[in-house]
Parts: sequence; C-alpha cells; structure tokens
Amino acid sequence: MNGIDYNSAMPVYLFTFHAYRSWNADNPRGFVRSTARLLPPDTEMADHYDQNASEEPVLFDRRSQQILIWAFSDACQRREWRLHGIATEPTHVHLMVSWKGDAGWLHVRDRLKNVASLLLGRKLSRPGRRWFSRKGSRKRVEDQTHYDHLMRNYLPKHSGLCWQEGDSPPEEPPPIVDPEK
Repeated sequence: MNGIDYNSAMPVYLFTFHAYRSWNADNPRGFVRSTARLLPPDTEMADHYDQNASEEPVLFDRRSQQILIWAFSDACQRREWRLHGIATEPTHVHLMVSWKGDAGWLHVRDRLKNVASLLLGRKLSRPGRRWFSRKGSRKRVEDQTHYDHLMRNYLPKHSGLCWQEGDSPPEEPPPIVDPEK
C-alpha cells in the first residue's frame, strides 16, 4: 500500500511534458492543437510551425533525462509535494505527483515545468532556452488499481531513464563547463 487515501482531498496526478517541437503536425499519429482531440497529420501545418519556430527541436538525451529527474525531485521536495515516479523518453517526460493543501493541478503543473526549464538551462549552459511545448497533459489517478498500473506497468515500460519512490534519491548533476568561457 502506498499510503494514499483516494477519498481524501489529496490529489495524485500523472503529468506529461513534451520536449519542444518533438511532436509536429505531420506526426503519423496525428497532433493536438489547443483542443483535446487528436487531429489527422497535416504537412502544411507542420511546415508553417517549422517556419515560425524560434528554436531548434529538443530531444532529451541521457544527461537531460538525469537533470529532469533531479529537477522534478528537487522541486517536489522543496514544496513538500510527493513525487511517486518519473519516466523519460527522448521526446517527453511523465511524472506522478501528489500534494496536500489547496494548490490546484494547474499551479503544480506550471511550477514543476518552470523549475525544470530553469534547471535544464543552468545545467546545460543554455539559459532561456525553450525546453517544453506549451502546457502539458494531466490525468488524475482514479484509485489504487490505476495507481498500481501506472507505477508497475506504464512508467517502467518507457525507454529512457526512470525513477520511483524507494530508489536512491537523484543526485544533482554537475553543470556543463563551456570551454569558451
């Protein structure tokens, strides 16, 4: 048992943040554009997005994934939020978080994303870089069965780095030293 009372006011959410420009409108699986529904692939829209993009696409390599795990862990610990698990891929990151108090999911989601962006920029010597696509998705964990499925099956199946409660605490990665400075 994980000590979560699903009848209480303590929410548990699975948040997903996509890397900036990692899922374009020409994706064979479709794309989402400020609506909840999946739209069919659109190469013309993809070209439009590419022409108007301010930066190159982001993919989370192993070092970025290490930083993300540490950053989300650190952000949760400082706010007394509970980080249950994280799974990474080159194109996105999932994290499962719960918290007490009256903070809404939007506040929690945005705070986590902002802190991760700031720390990625610092550690990779790219301050101000856009790391994530807008917003991010969220799904409230419904009950113990849903929680168990996410922790035992869904998160561990991802190909990138993963972390779960009970693992050693993530260590702070050292920053990249820019040889030109």
